[in-house]
Amino acid sequence: MKGWRTLFPNAWHIAVREYRARARTRSFVVGTGLLALVAFAATQLPVLIDYSITTSQTRIAVVVEAAGMPSDSLSVLDGQLNGPAGDPNTHKAFVLSWLPGGDVAATQKDLEKGKYDALLIVARDPATNDLGFTLRTDTPQDGPAVSSIVDALLSLEIDDRLFRAGTSTGALTAPFALTIGPTNAASAGTNSISHEVSTNLLSTGLIMLIFMAIITYGQWVAMSVAEEKGSRVMELMLNATTPLQMLAGKVIGNGAAGLTQYGIILAAVVGGLLAQGQIHKAVVGTSTGTPFGGMDPTVLAAFVVLFVLGFLMYSLLYAALGSLVSRQEDVQSAASPLTMLVMAGYFMSILGLQAIDDSWVKIASFVPFFSPYLMLARVSAGHVEMWEFGLSALVLLISVGVALFVAARIYSAGVLLYGQRVSLRQVFLAARVSR
Repeated sequence: MKGWRTLFPNAWHIAVREYRARARTRSFVVGTGLLALVAFAATQLPVLIDYSITTSQTRIAVVVEAAGMPSDSLSVLDGQLNGPAGDPNTHKAFVLSWLPGGDVAATQKDLEKGKYDALLIVARDPATNDLGFTLRTDTPQDGPAVSSIVDALLSLEIDDRLFRAGTSTGALTAPFALTIGPTNAASAGTNSISHEVSTNLLSTGLIMLIFMAIITYGQWVAMSVAEEKGSRVMELMLNATTPLQMLAGKVIGNGAAGLTQYGIILAAVVGGLLAQGQIHKAVVGTSTGTPFGGMDPTVLAAFVVLFVLGFLMYSLLYAALGSLVSRQEDVQSAASPLTMLVMAGYFMSILGLQAIDDSWVKIASFVPFFSPYLMLARVSAGHVEMWEFGLSALVLLISVGVALFVAARIYSAGVLLYGQRVSLRQVFLAARVSR
């Protein structure tokens, strides 16, 4: 009990030493900066894609030889090719030059000179009185541009046939009475597809953050323990501190360094997402919004709680396993069972997102090794009661305490085992007699 009461300030001094040793290295500083830049750049990929699209346009000369076409033929063709008119965020991928009664020979020369990318001739078949089309272009016939033009011509043909039958496309597509409501009449409303998609993306992203942090920074803790044990520095430190103080200091110090790096990267991501609209407007000329459906304070608060508790539990166990080996090269093999457990929880959560209401997902969300992932998935999807989250967090908190006790016993025994392959039986025996 004395070791627990005197945990600080020695643990704090070790934590500060570990943090400075990790955060001051050139690889940490340069790596963090590069990762932050990559993360910021990744958030601007939609801007780059939209810019590449907006800089390419297909110029089409439409020579109309057919008589008696509907007055809205140009708007029908343009609407099918470029989307609804009047939307400032809609990019005009096709520029139409509507030439009723135009000279085909003169327009053909303009096409050959590069003024147009395609020439469309609209005529009327005297036998059927239907419209007939001739398209001249060097654009690949199986490419998206030609495919879009063919689809638009089908709509133009239908519009002409309806006009000759005494009706129109607008009359057929006029709005009708329709009411859509949720299953439960007391619910606020139904979700949209964009909300469902963005919620799934958010859940997957947050789960990946927890998974990567545990794997990366848990290995940091284990490597740091093995490094000092291999260099015999640990033996000197044990003269002034207890194994429990060293364990706590290493977990706090290395964990804080890792979370600092993660915080900088996350700040770059958030900054990139917030600036995406302004950058899109400056580069492309139109504003766009990044979907944040599901990202409300409840989800973010749940993420922080589950992230911290899950990270602490796994880091303690990684430190304990790192104390069982004397070389950094052996850390990965020693920690492989725990790494497999981390990966199992991650893959279970990805599968659980597709079956969020299944019984196995609900049960596994209360299992400490899996709850940081699965409970977060349930919270993000909005399929969890407050008491369920509270119970899961309480179980996880108790598990952190149990992990600290077990890790401290293993650590106390492991730091004294050198030059031998430690078996599981030896670990249990040494932990049983350690203090």
